[in-house]
Amino acid sequence: MASIKNLRLAARRLGRDLMADNESGDRLRGSRPDDWTKAENRVIVDDYLAMLSLECAGKSYNKTEHRNALIELMGGTRSPGSIERKHQNISAVMLQLGLPYIRGYKPLSNIQEALLTEVRRRLEANPGWFAELQPQRPSPAEAQFSAVLHQVTVPEMLPEPHGRKIDYGLLQEESKRVGNRGEEFVFNFEKAALEREGRADLAADVLWVAREVGDGAGYDIRSYRPDGRLRYIEVKATKLGALTPFYITSAELDFARRHQQDYAIYRVFDVDGDAPEFYVLEGDLDNVLAVEPVTYRARPTH
Repeated sequence: MASIKNLRLAARRLGRDLMADNESGDRLRGSRPDDWTKAENRVIVDDYLAMLSLECAGKSYNKTEHRNALIELMGGTRSPGSIERKHQNISAVMLQLGLPYIRGYKPLSNIQEALLTEVRRRLEANPGWFAELQPQRPSPAEAQFSAVLHQVTVPEMLPEPHGRKIDYGLLQEESKRVGNRGEEFVFNFEKAALEREGRADLAADVLWVAREVGDGAGYDIRSYRPDGRLRYIEVKATKLGALTPFYITSAELDFARRHQQDYAIYRVFDVDGDAPEFYVLEGDLDNVLAVEPVTYRARPTH
């Protein structure tokens, strides 16, 4: 992955690539004057993945330093705003491919086809990169935590991409630790919410089903509405952004469809941050989720 130092060392190589692009008419054939060249797309995608790798590993980095290094690397031909929008475009590509994206770069559509091609090429060239998305194990001090969940509105979803998608699902499944942390947040949130409503009796009966009973029930937490009605909650947690795709099993979908009035998905994001947030999906999930099969069950025929 590229670092600030590596970006600066790459300046001479990029200069040669830019010259080659111009000589071959890369800017002229079927592209607008402001379209990015192959060389420019290569270097900004590599830098984006470097930042994403650091973010997923819980390491700090400075977006401004990265942006300024890119401006210097490109000879000042790209403005800070142009680079910012391109980073947002890359987030949109990552989202379309079912991959995590940098939290600070909200996905922005209107994507140059060459950028999508470059992201696909970069990921296909190094699928092992997903190993770097595994979270760091918490220290004993981090194991004990308390935080406030902030409920937010459901984010606007980008339109579904056209063409073939690349499935990297099995390479980037979120860890058990992240899931447990998200479930604990929601468990505590539900108990506190009921207590605030004056229903301490119901709060005492909130059950963390996934922990106390086990997986397979079709939901993670059994809670209640203030009027006493049951509420079945499935928690989908991520340490990344709100729009990061999540996995849902056929058993969970089946349970949700059979209990539409009492079922909810709590999508918890930035779960490792100081103030995780969440939004709620409920009702007919077929109307609020775009679901596609990514795995199959198989058995030998003989």
